[in-house]
Amino acid sequence: MKIIRVIARLNVGGPARHVVLLDRGLHARGHDTLLVHGSIDHGEASLEHLAHASGLRTLKIPELGRSISPLSDVRAFLQLARIIFREEPDVVHTHTAKAGTLGRLAALAFNATRSKQRRCVIVHTFHGHVLSGYFGRAGNILVRLTERILGAASDRVVAISPLQRRELVSTFRVAPDARTVVVPLGLDLGALLAQPADAPNLRRELQIGDEDIVVGFVGRFVPIKNIAALVAAFAAASAQQPNMWLLLAGDGPLRGEIQSLAEQCGVSGRVRFLGWIEDLPALYATLDICALSSLNEGTPVAIIEAMAASRAVVSTAIGGVADVIDDGRTGILVKSGDVDALAAALRRLAANPAERATLGAAARVDAARRFSSERLVDDVDHLYRSALNDKRRARQSALEPL
Repeated sequence: MKIIRVIARLNVGGPARHVVLLDRGLHARGHDTLLVHGSIDHGEASLEHLAHASGLRTLKIPELGRSISPLSDVRAFLQLARIIFREEPDVVHTHTAKAGTLGRLAALAFNATRSKQRRCVIVHTFHGHVLSGYFGRAGNILVRLTERILGAASDRVVAISPLQRRELVSTFRVAPDARTVVVPLGLDLGALLAQPADAPNLRRELQIGDEDIVVGFVGRFVPIKNIAALVAAFAAASAQQPNMWLLLAGDGPLRGEIQSLAEQCGVSGRVRFLGWIEDLPALYATLDICALSSLNEGTPVAIIEAMAASRAVVSTAIGGVADVIDDGRTGILVKSGDVDALAAALRRLAANPAERATLGAAARVDAARRFSSERLVDDVDHLYRSALNDKRRARQSALEPL
């Protein structure tokens, strides 16, 4: 198959790792893949080097990045359309909201000019979603209406967890039930799964003792992550467990605000801002607890990585997190926005190394079984073949005489 994959940007985060891994796996199976992406935002870290290091065929459309600008978006659409018309793909698969809109519109334009036998299959994956928690009432209505129109025109809509599928189909009604499928994330977890208990870590360079308890967050410093709740919960927990540290790995527009909050809470001396860390095995080996306090998520990559590294996880029970964490067996879930419950969970695990070890061990087994890269490539390869077969069978049926 000839496959064009479209994503807004290859910034540090789950979607970028997902698409690179997917294209790499499909290319290794003999498929002709092209990864089209835009520019990263100011202050974001890039993962474009992963695509280049994998030897993938890529094209960059700077205007395709996350920021919305009518003139730039029109330019991005025209460039996408030119690429699709030139490549004549079997599959156009889009990822993230803006790329999903422009990429699917360009694919629809291509299909409108082709005979039924030459039209491409249109697939879109929701990595999280912007259907709630991002815009005001009017913005939510507009986004949901747009997604309903595009969903009706897509051959397959992919959710990355069962709960997300229910939200897309039933709650927000932006995706048709018959053409919406679940394909869980797949990640390159080999190094984390093989990591021993005494793996090299960052404690010495961070001047953190081996017996101290380290809580960590990995991700973007943006409002939807609600890092303020984590800082407040850490402040409450560490008041009773003074040997605790909070490591915040990542960056974003709210960094200054979070630093100020740590000072206001009196814990700035125990909170470290690490920026983006390339050595993920060393980062996760440093942590005792991986924490997430988000208001909305699809399937958080950091949680899966922490599970693979056999770390205990505490997270808010939002989005697809409940499909990843089995509460009480592979991690602890708390209600979103409940700072007291989050603090209590952190205190509980900080005081109980045996429970941390039990949760981490069960989490590693789940991560290896459910989120491997091989499983992801198998699932998507099958999805493409099934969608192409359905489309071609429908075309053939339409041509058969009554």
